[in-house]
Amino acid sequence: QFKVQIDSYETLYEEVCRLEPIKVFDSWMKIDIRPFKASLLNIIKRWSLLFKQHLVDHVTQSLANLEAFIKNSESGLLKKVEKGDFEGLVEIMGHLMAVKERQSNTDEMFEPLKQTVELLKTYEQELPETVFKQLEELPEKWNNIKKVAITVKQQVAPLQANEVTLLRQRCTAFDAEQQQFWERFHKEAPFRFDSIHPHQMLDAKHIEIQQMESTMASISESASLFEVNVPDYKQLRECRKEVCQLKELWDTIGMVTSSIHAWETTPWRDIKVEAMELECKQFVRHIRNLDKEVRSWDAFTGLESTVWNMLSSLRAVAELQNPAIRERHWRQLMQATGVSFAMDQDTTLAHLLQLQLHHYEDEVRGIVDKAAKEMGMEKTLKELQTTWAGMEFQYEAHPQTNVPLLRSDEDLIEVLEDNQVQLQNLVMSKYVAFFLEEVSGWQKKLSTADAVISIWFEVQRTWTHLESIFIGSEDIRAQLPQDSKRFESIDIDFKELAYDGQKTPNVVEATNKPGLYEKLEDIQGRLCLCEKALAEYLDT
Repeated sequence: QFKVQIDSYETLYEEVCRLEPIKVFDSWMKIDIRPFKASLLNIIKRWSLLFKQHLVDHVTQSLANLEAFIKNSESGLLKKVEKGDFEGLVEIMGHLMAVKERQSNTDEMFEPLKQTVELLKTYEQELPETVFKQLEELPEKWNNIKKVAITVKQQVAPLQANEVTLLRQRCTAFDAEQQQFWERFHKEAPFRFDSIHPHQMLDAKHIEIQQMESTMASISESASLFEVNVPDYKQLRECRKEVCQLKELWDTIGMVTSSIHAWETTPWRDIKVEAMELECKQFVRHIRNLDKEVRSWDAFTGLESTVWNMLSSLRAVAELQNPAIRERHWRQLMQATGVSFAMDQDTTLAHLLQLQLHHYEDEVRGIVDKAAKEMGMEKTLKELQTTWAGMEFQYEAHPQTNVPLLRSDEDLIEVLEDNQVQLQNLVMSKYVAFFLEEVSGWQKKLSTADAVISIWFEVQRTWTHLESIFIGSEDIRAQLPQDSKRFESIDIDFKELAYDGQKTPNVVEATNKPGLYEKLEDIQGRLCLCEKALAEYLDT
């Protein structure tokens, strides 16, 4: 492959060399290509030399490495090893293993190297004299070192057998040790969510595992030299895996709990529920990306519960931020949860979390719903208060007497009827309890106003009709002296009520004066007697 590549560059070089120095295009454009030709030849030559130099380097380095290896192995294998000299034996075994591992490749390397040297000769590529000397001497030296390795292996066989026995005993002892460590690890490591100082515990376990891994590596290295099969020590490897999983899990727990602790200091009115919910959902995604194997651990389930409970609590907090919530609703919530605290401007998220809101989502929803309905009632009652605070009677003077008479007001009557219907609807609501006294009060006031206005207009209408007859007609007064006297009394009482009413223009205040309805009812009764007497007189 190298020959094909180098030959292609050599051929290309010759082709470029044959190019004419002056080139004419289309019979009119003459170009001097000598600078271009020189530059191109230089590039081709450099590529060709690059491949040739690579082959030179490969040959020289391969031979130099082999020579150094043979020299090192020879000095190591010729060392004497006494019984009990474990380090010396390990060194010898290392050299034997190195010769064994290198044998196949080295046996097959000499012929390709010779072919490469011959190829380089065809390109007149110079090689160091040492290369030819090494190619001549190293095959024999390599065969000699293989023979030495066989001899040494036989010599150390008894020592090797003894060390193999000791190594197997060491393997068995370490297997028992790592089994015991595994059992202790699962008792002491922070698998529980309520573990104290988990990171310190993990650091301590990491150091223990590191020490055991060092021992395991030493055993494995010796076993490889002495060709002894060792157990895979699954328990220790599992502990290493689990300590890493625990580290990641507790890092996540730390991240979550530190965020929650930071949120807990937030004044409850300033809580940005949406931002916190978004971060909690990111926590959920992070938790789901943890190894599936950790999901059965108490620390994981505790973390998961913490995040889900926080999400539930934040939903409840969002509802409790409803402007309809009043002090009484907080008292109801505290009564439901059994936790009490002062609800003021210093209240923080931490105080709300004490309520364990994630256990009382239905109660919170019910209280907030109730508060919203009560807020609607509160608004209705305020509107009633505003409406009737500004609602006043309008009067007009009686043509003959100038007595102030109530002017008919259809708008007032319509508002009165509508408000009475509203109050009846409020009374029928299951959320009326807190406002029942106020609603009942308004019902009574407006009902009284309705009744008083109704009878007032009846009395006013009858008085207006009879006044001109019983006061202005001498004939009637002469014919019905007793009834005329009765009307004079009625006239005094009605005028007194009319003038007194004019002094209190507000509808509710004017109509809810104590005894007013009864007085009007009495006047109405006496007016009926006068009407009846007049009718009987006119029929005769």
